Amino acid sequence: MPTFNPARRHFLRTSSVLLALPWLESLARADEKAPPKRMVNICTGFGLFGPSFFPATAGRDYQPSEYLQVLNDLSDQFTVFSGISHPEIGGDHASESCFLTSAKHPTQGGFRNSVSLDFIAAKHVGSATRFPLLSLSTQDASPLTHTPSGANVPALSKPSDIFSRLFLAGQKNDVDREMARLKRGQSVLDKMSERFSTLNKTLSHNDQIQIADYTEAVRDMEKQLQADEAWVTKPKPIVTEPIPSDAVDRSDVIGRAKILFNLTRLALQTDSTRVVSIFIRGMDLKPPIEGVSEDHHGLSHHGRNPAKIEQLKIIEKLEMAAFRDFLLALRNTKEAGGSLLDQTQVLIGSNLGDASGHGTSNLPILLAGGGYKHGQHIAGDTKNNTPLGKLFVNMLHRFGVETDSFGSGSGTITGLI
Repeated sequence: MPTFNPARRHFLRTSSVLLALPWLESLARADEKAPPKRMVNICTGFGLFGPSFFPATAGRDYQPSEYLQVLNDLSDQFTVFSGISHPEIGGDHASESCFLTSAKHPTQGGFRNSVSLDFIAAKHVGSATRFPLLSLSTQDASPLTHTPSGANVPALSKPSDIFSRLFLAGQKNDVDREMARLKRGQSVLDKMSERFSTLNKTLSHNDQIQIADYTEAVRDMEKQLQADEAWVTKPKPIVTEPIPSDAVDRSDVIGRAKILFNLTRLALQTDSTRVVSIFIRGMDLKPPIEGVSEDHHGLSHHGRNPAKIEQLKIIEKLEMAAFRDFLLALRNTKEAGGSLLDQTQVLIGSNLGDASGHGTSNLPILLAGGGYKHGQHIAGDTKNNTPLGKLFVNMLHRFGVETDSFGSGSGTITGLI
């Protein structure tokens, strides 16, 4: 197990459970006047349908597009960008690996990736948190995170593994026993009740509310994991019809993404990490969504077929709703008189601008939270795109990293306050 500086971080521990507490004003050091800055990067691998994502007008009085209407009650919490991309990427789906790096021509021979935005941010955090960086994926590996040498950093995709890394301590047998207790419906918080009771006597009223919200969030996450485990082990019904090849659990990418979003909120709230990247992998399977009869990949290659586009929009509106729920959860998580969203930059977008033709220009990009003066559409030139690396410079500055450039972008985005 890693060691921690008790003068800096506050934990509750039993023999096999280690709970990092939220940032609490009552326990903050004298030089720790404000909660830490965080960063979350989310990439959806099959893009977002441009005509339904981008607003028709720019500025602060823009009319929300079809997709942005899903986020309308959070419109003052995000900025949407158009006419922005990494120049000279190409590479169709291979461009996934360049979304956070801006390295050029990933399909050319001898291609070598470069360092990713999240890795630079994590290096700035250093050993201040248990996990400098969490790289997560809805399925299998993630192409997002890369070291300065261009090596890919493996991602975590199994929710129970992520949960155990965050909250369980001790030897493997201890962790396995706790996971078994969790599957039986017992909470890791059960052993902590007396410690929380003692702690509450020393906290301010606002901090007590934060602790109550935190413990409720942990229990909700445990219930999700229990339900997920129950469905995995529950016998499936016997049918006489041939089993369709697309009836596979792994097709529920949006459901998997929601679990990762919840785990991310807990990881940030407890300052277990300050940098998280999440890859929402597109699927060659039909998702279990009413009104969708074709596989997601096929629908993304719609060829402007209206029937395919309508089904694609059903999927992508649900993705937007999942983003909204995540942002809302961060906004509703109170911290030091503000919210977790105030301290967390959340980048949402895709490596593909036109998934139907594997286009990598005019990317759908949205930046939420982080303390910016949001509520606007910053429109770039759709033919001569603004380098996305310029936005990454903005984000790094807000995170405390001094730099004048990132990848192919120099300077910052004008108008992002």
